[in-house]
Amino acid sequence: MPPLQSAIDLGALARHLDGTGSAEDRVAVEAWIGADPARRAAVATLQAAWDTDARRLGAPYDVDAAWSRFETRYGGPKRSGRWNLPIAAAIVAAVIGAGAAWWLGRDAQSVAQAPVMREYATPRGRRAVLRLLDGTEITLNADSKLRAPVTFGARQRDVYLEGEAYFSVVHDAARPFIVHTVSSAIQDIGTRFGVHAYGDAVRERVAVVEGAVALAGTPLRAGQVATRSRTGTIRVLRHARVTDEVAWTKGRLVFSSVPLEEAAERLGRWYDLDVRVTDPALARRPVTGSYGDEPVAQVLTLITAAVGARYEWQGRAVTISTTQRAR
Repeated sequence: MPPLQSAIDLGALARHLDGTGSAEDRVAVEAWIGADPARRAAVATLQAAWDTDARRLGAPYDVDAAWSRFETRYGGPKRSGRWNLPIAAAIVAAVIGAGAAWWLGRDAQSVAQAPVMREYATPRGRRAVLRLLDGTEITLNADSKLRAPVTFGARQRDVYLEGEAYFSVVHDAARPFIVHTVSSAIQDIGTRFGVHAYGDAVRERVAVVEGAVALAGTPLRAGQVATRSRTGTIRVLRHARVTDEVAWTKGRLVFSSVPLEEAAERLGRWYDLDVRVTDPALARRPVTGSYGDEPVAQVLTLITAAVGARYEWQGRAVTISTTQRAR
């Protein structure tokens, strides 16, 4: 296990928590927390505390102003410097208050006793069903990863998702079940729900089939679908159908006014292909359709015909272009 003293730019960490970080910030933080499950768990918990304080204050944090307040109040190192984890945690605790102080106390005990993690992964073109020791059943969509402790803790059950999964959770009010993604956390309240959280997704999606969940503190009930942007904006979709969102668990791909570019990404994962759209304007055209066990060539033919395009094969790569540019 890498030592927890490995350097992290605390300014990048703060902007990551605040949702205002750059692509470089995100890469740096992801590389750091990805090296150790204990780091990811600690930062996810800190994210929840940060979000709670932000909601309490009624506004997002001004990260630069927060650093200025810290430097003025505590006279500590400048934000351009680098610190190890204990110092970083102390500074963040000082900046955001009691919520992070609670995390700091918890982390001091939990990091030394980091749980043994197990990773479940599906390749492109495959799905898998797994059952955790608490009885929770999880269906993983193609090209997805889920990390979970071999044994859950006494206070809560944390799992970590990159990709898409459907959860049928065995509810336990004394030990809430929390799904952590790159930018948010979803807590069950007696629930069956789907989460779409691939690393390259602009927005994460949560669809509640039964019961309720809390998405970064925002309650969602059965029948609701919501998205959360990288900046933390949560939007409940009025006309989305929950059954469409989780149709993949039944072996169907359902698109409802989905941009062609997004549909191409989903087709690529589903059929294990590299599907690309050459024209940005074409990539924005909406796609609507429902597909089951049809051959991929038939699906591509139907979709491209609907948007006025054509496709070409080259090995396992498929290029979609407008008919005007086709050779």
